[in-house]
Amino acid sequence: MNIREVARRAKVGIGTVSRVLNNQQSVSPTLRARVMKAMEDLNYVPNVHAQRMWKGRTNSICFILSNRDLLLSLHAHIIHGVEDFCAMNSYSVLFTRFNYSPETKPEDIEMPPILRTPGFVDGVILGGVNYPNFLTRIRSEKIAHAVFGNNLMDDQELNSNAVSFDDRDGARLATEYLLHLGHKDIWFVGDVSWLWNLRRYEVYQEIMRRKGLKPRAVVQGLAQAWHELGKRAARRILESGEPCTAIFAASDYIAAGVIEAAFEAGRDVPRDLSVIGFDDLEEFSYFRPRITSVGTTKEKIGEYCALLLIRQIEGGTEQSNLRLPMKLVEGESCLPPRDQE
Repeated sequence: MNIREVARRAKVGIGTVSRVLNNQQSVSPTLRARVMKAMEDLNYVPNVHAQRMWKGRTNSICFILSNRDLLLSLHAHIIHGVEDFCAMNSYSVLFTRFNYSPETKPEDIEMPPILRTPGFVDGVILGGVNYPNFLTRIRSEKIAHAVFGNNLMDDQELNSNAVSFDDRDGARLATEYLLHLGHKDIWFVGDVSWLWNLRRYEVYQEIMRRKGLKPRAVVQGLAQAWHELGKRAARRILESGEPCTAIFAASDYIAAGVIEAAFEAGRDVPRDLSVIGFDDLEEFSYFRPRITSVGTTKEKIGEYCALLLIRQIEGGTEQSNLRLPMKLVEGESCLPPRDQE
């Protein structure tokens, strides 16, 4: 059974049947009714794949996780949001990892296999750590795309097709929460060679100085693993003899390392040392003490990435930069300093 038989039965042209199948408004109600009646009489089921080919689309997108070996819960929740939104809009989602050097010229980047065949997918969502050279190559190839913006290593690239949560707002919430508890000797821990940590550090510094307090920080990359970075930084702080009643860690992984080092040094968290993290990651929901953190609804990031991408695929020209607000999630790792009790 094919559309030729439907056209013959309805006594219309093949083009008319195609326009009806693709719900185009140029077909009169009378002709549309004849075509629909012919399909019903013949028990015709449209070939979805043929329809997609006719439209020049596959109704498939790809989530590319760049320069990350592990799928952390943050990206897992984002992908979940992508899948839910795509399912509601009849799109399929593929997944692949892709590692590349930020030093490679855009034209020399060896594209992931899924993008080497034009038309295999309609567009991509870029997650993980991404650099301007890959975005330049994606744009030069005229590939529809949306980007998870927080891990993009160039703030200038956040002008279009990017969805982010507000790093600066989150840092403000974290720092002001510790200040509200009465802490004044607050340290920041995070590797600021990563732009997202740098944004958080800048806000922390700004608020501390505005309050007339001294910013103190360990901002070097002391270790590749974030948990180990937290442990080493906390040891350095606690052994320095400098005043410290609270630590703002740039991620929950760093916060967990800080807490472990504090316990090893005989410091109770939160009675001797308050610790606040960032991201509100699910894998730390059973960590004790439960880490006070700031985060956002991660599935929403995926939903908005998918929305921006599908708009492009279906002919939209508007480009957007969406930023989601943050919220404080109180756990068990923060208390007022002892002299405030």
